[in-house]
Amino acid sequence: MKKKLIQIPGKTKTSTKDYLNKRSAYIFHHFMKCGGTSLTKSLGNWFSMVYDHYRDLNKINQYKKNRYDINKLNSETCLVGHFNYEGIYLFQRYPEILDDSNNIKAFTFIRNPLSFYVSLYYYSRHFGRTDNTLEEYIDSNQNLLAYYLPCDEDNYREVLDKYFFIGITEKMQESVDKLAKIIKKRKISVSSVNKSKKDSQISIITDDFIEKFKEKNELDYLIYDYCLDKFRHS
Repeated sequence: MKKKLIQIPGKTKTSTKDYLNKRSAYIFHHFMKCGGTSLTKSLGNWFSMVYDHYRDLNKINQYKKNRYDINKLNSETCLVGHFNYEGIYLFQRYPEILDDSNNIKAFTFIRNPLSFYVSLYYYSRHFGRTDNTLEEYIDSNQNLLAYYLPCDEDNYREVLDKYFFIGITEKMQESVDKLAKIIKKRKISVSSVNKSKKDSQISIITDDFIEKFKEKNELDYLIYDYCLDKFRHS
């Protein structure tokens, strides 16, 4: 998932300023375990991808200092990164996207909170980042979508409205088709990659378990439901 930052391939002699006066440049906020790896691969059919992932949490301070020059973006490129910790949240790393005059648009994909937790657990266990059981992992975390955005109950709508498009992982192909129509690109097929393998622990997810999970992660479900509503009307 962590790829080295690459420079934009030269595809045109038109200047960045001239491009952005006419067409948008894009930033893909890649939420972990929300289909972003599959999507990023497919986006390469539309854009020259610019990878801005941190490679090592122990070197996060170095990453903070090594910000990509947003002025190099043009309408044939898409910047992609996780932007999921204090100091490197999207609004901190690239505050320019909040200024509509720059014509740089951000989009992301969001997943059902419980599915997100489960997939993140198996991914984390695969890479030795947790020794907990699935139940322990879920119980020890709360409202992770809100943490990674970040937002709270007072501003989650405002934060989500900063994205010009929010896709739904469970509706991946439909989401990509909608995005293609909005940004006037040809339709592409998205293949699933980087899927986390699951085991018998998944049996703990009963109706009672789901009900308790929703109560504990109410904010994440407010976020997800709002994204679903925006998606239906996009």
